[in-house]
Amino acid sequence: MRDKSENMIELLDVSKDNGIYSSLIKYKIGGDDLKIRFSIDSCDYVYLRNILDFRPYENTGFAKYHYYFSLSYRKDAENIDLAYINIKVEQANRHKQYEFKVSKKYVSNLLWFNSLTDKKEIEAMIEFD
Repeated sequence: MRDKSENMIELLDVSKDNGIYSSLIKYKIGGDDLKIRFSIDSCDYVYLRNILDFRPYENTGFAKYHYYFSLSYRKDAENIDLAYINIKVEQANRHKQYEFKVSKKYVSNLLWFNSLTDKKEIEAMIEFD
């Protein structure tokens, strides 16, 4: 488990536009903080919306929530297409890991992004503010 969030993949947003579902993450590759948008399945839209709407701490208006993939996951024993991932939920100085369900395909995507050392392969997915 990683203690520092700065080198972890952050889940930023999930969206549906004209029937196309996508996930927006932030990750540092080659020293650059990148926002990366990629296509996802409709089931992951629901799973990720549940993660991003999760507010375990009181005073939810106090500070912004952050959701980080800890690279830890386990298979779902009841469904071979699903997995449980550990997400570090942070608000200000509070943080704790929680387990959430997503597709194995989504986990594979996050692990692939985590393995990248060069942004060349994903230049078309990078969003600029």
